[in-house]
Amino acid sequence: MDSSSITDACMNNDLYKVQQFVEDSADVLLMRDDDGRVPLHWAVSFQNEEIALYLLSHMETVDIDELKDKAGWTPFHIACAVGNMNIVIELCNRRLKPDMNLSTVQGITALHLAVSKKHMEVCKFLVDNGASVRIKDKKLQIPLHRAAAAGSMGLIELLCKAQSPINVQDYQGWTPLFHALAEGHGDVAVLLVNQYYADDQLEDHDGKKALDVALDDKVRKHYIQNIL
Repeated sequence: MDSSSITDACMNNDLYKVQQFVEDSADVLLMRDDDGRVPLHWAVSFQNEEIALYLLSHMETVDIDELKDKAGWTPFHIACAVGNMNIVIELCNRRLKPDMNLSTVQGITALHLAVSKKHMEVCKFLVDNGASVRIKDKKLQIPLHRAAAAGSMGLIELLCKAQSPINVQDYQGWTPLFHALAEGHGDVAVLLVNQYYADDQLEDHDGKKALDVALDDKVRKHYIQNIL
């Protein structure tokens, strides 16, 4: 059987066809496509919850952490990336629970992904259930780097309250403060300095300070006027 058949059914939200495939042969549940993905990856990616729950009901002894595609993404990574809280909870309620801190090939965790898309509810759930705020990806970025780049005050507060380091430098020597200013998020930059004591005197690998990479003069001026 071609894995593309059940994959198409998962993408097209055709529960009846998915059920037919599974009833004909349970082997399709773990059949990999060219991306190394099983049907559950696609049901979650397209947020077809009914199909995802159906597939999971036939996968009770399967360890989700073993279902890595070629990029190292599991269905749990995808659920957090798309922000589907129902599926995230369903996956975490299984007897074989997913590892909150499992990294992809690029070193990215579920929290990195949820933060990047500003899925606050998912991020809070992950942090409350043991997701680390300190894991670095291959670019040496922690989730706080992504929260700063995304310009989310709420996520900055969530991560910092969870004891996230503030002055971690990534592959180019940038701290979260650099990313906030470079993306034009002046309010986030001010919050990082005034509330969480980010060091704006640190230099990146090119010898630049955070203010030197600010998006424009408006952002730079706002920052200067508001830091304590």
